[in-house]
Amino acid sequence: MASQQAQPVRLADYGITREWGYMQTVDPVAHLSSANREWDELATDLPKHLMGSDFRKTVQQLRPFDVAALKGEGEIRRAMLALSYIGQAYQWCDVSPAHSMPAVLAQPWFKVGQLVGRPPILSYTSYSIDNWRRLNANGPVECGNIALLQCFLGGQDEEWFILIHIDIEKKAGRALQAIEDAQVAVVANDAERLDAALRDLRDGISAMYRVLARMPERCDPYVYFHRVRPYIFGWKNNPSLPNGVVYEGVTELGGKGMTYRGETGAQSAIVPALDGVLGIQHERDQLREYLMEMREYMPPAHVRFIEAVESGPSVRDFVAKAGRASTTELFNQSVELVADFRALHLQYASSYIFAQAQKTPGNPSAVGTGGTPFIPYLKKHRDETRSQSIR
Repeated sequence: MASQQAQPVRLADYGITREWGYMQTVDPVAHLSSANREWDELATDLPKHLMGSDFRKTVQQLRPFDVAALKGEGEIRRAMLALSYIGQAYQWCDVSPAHSMPAVLAQPWFKVGQLVGRPPILSYTSYSIDNWRRLNANGPVECGNIALLQCFLGGQDEEWFILIHIDIEKKAGRALQAIEDAQVAVVANDAERLDAALRDLRDGISAMYRVLARMPERCDPYVYFHRVRPYIFGWKNNPSLPNGVVYEGVTELGGKGMTYRGETGAQSAIVPALDGVLGIQHERDQLREYLMEMREYMPPAHVRFIEAVESGPSVRDFVAKAGRASTTELFNQSVELVADFRALHLQYASSYIFAQAQKTPGNPSAVGTGGTPFIPYLKKHRDETRSQSIR
């Protein structure tokens, strides 16, 4: 049980800022250096290559990737993005899935994954947080002034689907700062200060919700399901890959078929941190185990931040004991907004996935890209959240 004597979380300790949230505080590196130009060009031109023939042979014939040539965090993150997109494309470019990844791809993917602290598969950070550029160099990082660095097939629907997530991540910075401010207020036993932090928390979550509500503007459910979604599936609980995928030449994996989860918004560290500061508990069942497993696909610093929030001073306990109407109201508004955010996500999952007609085993309409029966899970998320307002 978190104690009010615990230390409040500090965003700076985890590379998080109010302005950028979990994102890099500089624009992402757009290209790899000349040592890996061939790989970078393949990734950048991926939509064209996927319209060609025998993409897998193209990958197999690439020159070895030079991991040692990567300079700085930005280029390492760009390398993880490029290798992850090429790897997912290699897997899902044909009707029949690839049961193994060739060593020329598997080895650098694994090594770069170790550098960023994530498994060798496309995960949320590469898919969204590291995958954007500004249209106007001096303009804001939000929908209308950002474009993707990397696509699978390209087009409005794929761009918009990911850009919405990037905009949400940017706007989450205000809510993340409010988490620190709220815990500081609890330690200081300062109810007025806590009210101010809870207003910021509420307004930050509300800004995120408004962005999520824009998803239907430019992302059509049919196009999403049949053109965007197939490339982000993983190899865990995927009916077309019952034995996982072998990463050839990666001695650390012992030649075994690996079962990694596919890219999913559940790999974002935003909502787990909100759950943590609001004291929203999830029943100890398969759903909770899945949420904990998603942390394996997050940057390690983001996971440490979530854990620090969870073990920090309890805002929920302070609000409950204070019995202060304004504070309780502000706290409950944030709880309801998190529930609303989850409810809208559920609504989209129903129309963008569940209502669509499955055509291939690798793109099931009853299982999420993370390999879970998502409708029951999302309903449970929503209902558990709504039930935890302070009465």
